[in-house]
Amino acid sequence: MHRRHFLTSLALTLPALAATGAQADNREGIHSGAYYPVRVLGQGQSTRIDHFIVTDGRQALSIHWRSGAALYDEDRIDLSGVGGGIGALFRTPFRSRWVQAQPLGTVEIDRGRNRLIARVEEVGPLLGAAATVAAGRYSWDLPGRLAPGGAPAGGDPAGALRVEEDGRLLVSLPQMVAQV
Repeated sequence: MHRRHFLTSLALTLPALAATGAQADNREGIHSGAYYPVRVLGQGQSTRIDHFIVTDGRQALSIHWRSGAALYDEDRIDLSGVGGGIGALFRTPFRSRWVQAQPLGTVEIDRGRNRLIARVEEVGPLLGAAATVAAGRYSWDLPGRLAPGGAPAGGDPAGALRVEEDGRLLVSLPQMVAQV
């Protein structure tokens, strides 16, 4: 392929991709990356989540927030495999990140205390990790990083936990949908 043709094609394609993303954001009034409450609907119950805890039964790490988290529509094309570094300019969809991440544990939901509880073998290596929670077609990048916290009680089974190569935790809540 000739360099000029490639650059011209790229210059015409990028605005179209950006416009498509903007239309997707606006179809429900959602703006990717803006802060929205972490709300999920499952088993006929709506729950606002404002606390994420990871525990190994001996100690716990947690993230607590009050003002929502960065929300992303995950119903989009995966451009991460596009060559020339172009794919790195776009956020990789959660489903692709999930497939590449390593299984780490299970996740429960404690509706009474508005929190997610992840159960793992050992929490020590997770200190300072960031987390992303996905439900249905949306995901939230939780604000903050895991810090020492109190050990939780239990909750209802809700999903699974994986860890990406860079240490970010991915929480999948397959039986729930986001309420935005």
